[in-house]
Amino acid sequence: MQTLDPRLRGDDISSWKSVVRSASLTALLLLAAPTAAHAADSLDNRIGEALFRRMWVAAPTATQAADGLGPLYNARSCATCHPRGAGGRPPDPAVKDDQGVGYAIKLNADPVYGRQIQSNAIPGQLVEGRPRVTYREKTVRFPDGETVRLRHPTPVIEDLGYGPLAEATVMSARVPPRVHGMGLLDRIPADAIEAEAARQAASGGPAAGRVNYVTVDGKRQVGRFGWKAMHPTLDHQDAEAFSLDIGMSTPAFPEPWGDCTPAQTACRNAPHGDSKQFEGLEIPSTVIGLIDGYLRDLPPDGSLEAAKDKAGTALFADTGCAACHRPSWRTGEDAEHPSLSNRDIFPHSDMLLHDLGPGLGDRLPMGEANGSDWRTTPLWGLNRLAAKDGQLSLLHDGRARSVAEAILWHGGEAEAAKDRFKSLPGKDRKRLVRYVLGL
Repeated sequence: MQTLDPRLRGDDISSWKSVVRSASLTALLLLAAPTAAHAADSLDNRIGEALFRRMWVAAPTATQAADGLGPLYNARSCATCHPRGAGGRPPDPAVKDDQGVGYAIKLNADPVYGRQIQSNAIPGQLVEGRPRVTYREKTVRFPDGETVRLRHPTPVIEDLGYGPLAEATVMSARVPPRVHGMGLLDRIPADAIEAEAARQAASGGPAAGRVNYVTVDGKRQVGRFGWKAMHPTLDHQDAEAFSLDIGMSTPAFPEPWGDCTPAQTACRNAPHGDSKQFEGLEIPSTVIGLIDGYLRDLPPDGSLEAAKDKAGTALFADTGCAACHRPSWRTGEDAEHPSLSNRDIFPHSDMLLHDLGPGLGDRLPMGEANGSDWRTTPLWGLNRLAAKDGQLSLLHDGRARSVAEAILWHGGEAEAAKDRFKSLPGKDRKRLVRYVLGL
């Protein structure tokens, strides 16, 4: 069995040594069996994957390195919402008690329920509610007679545990996105993203993407992760997920009760897993760093080469999709992560916010993003899902079951591109969908 090298990360690893002594490195490594997702078979990555998959438990326990869950939470591990690094899905209304995968309902800071409904609780605590969804459907007909059924979701919270939501509270459902390729997206230079926004603004075209500037640690930064580009870095995205989804404190979100509000006194007064040996936190910086390292090295599901379908590439551009789904970027220099440096990548996203119209709007602003603003979703990796087109969970709330449905939900800045897609001959519509599913 490989043992932990004290020189492992070149920084202060003392708190992580305590984790290893308490939690048994042997057990962690047994959990982290080699998978195709590994970019490098290193001890760092194997530990990071084990922590990504780890099922956290409520405090107090004899093993302080494993406790701190909740008291209210949605999931017990990162992998619960991102199985094998994949995305989530909404509940199926036709399946009794189905909770979906990673499905969550965001709130605009309800005075009692906070920023997100927590669907689970440790013993002795009261669950906030059970997120569900209902749909109404409408038919869209193409000029050649083909039809597509679109489903409009309405998020529902059953069995509210702390009384009704405030009258002004807004709900917006979310499914977790895929996490493959995030390390490469993290290395796109911020000034290049800003330059792309300036180029689009000067073009006079319908697509005029904007940067979502967010302030973290007093510094105004370019947001790039999350459905509304609310997170400037991979570690900030991961830290918020620990706080909102698992209810555990991190350096960026140090409250040990997660999303519990002052009105939820039982939650705030419950035992927590913060510990002096772990920086006074439940998830110290070394653990965040190991999880980040694992995610950073996960390669994209899709190709790292330019699309080989030249006719499909031209159709994608002529229809207007490429105006927002920019095919390629070049990553910047990164001495700490040379494998991510100076690489041509093909995520098919401009990393900017676009107003996609009221059909997708959720009335929930985040940072400088308005209710109908969404960051352009990277398309790479859909090739892994191609066989399931028609049974997918695309867009921020998973409403679209196919690529065609996702396109037809686009409005606002993408209205003209959607209309061009609708007017294409059937064979070209199918070719465009095949192109997207090949990325």
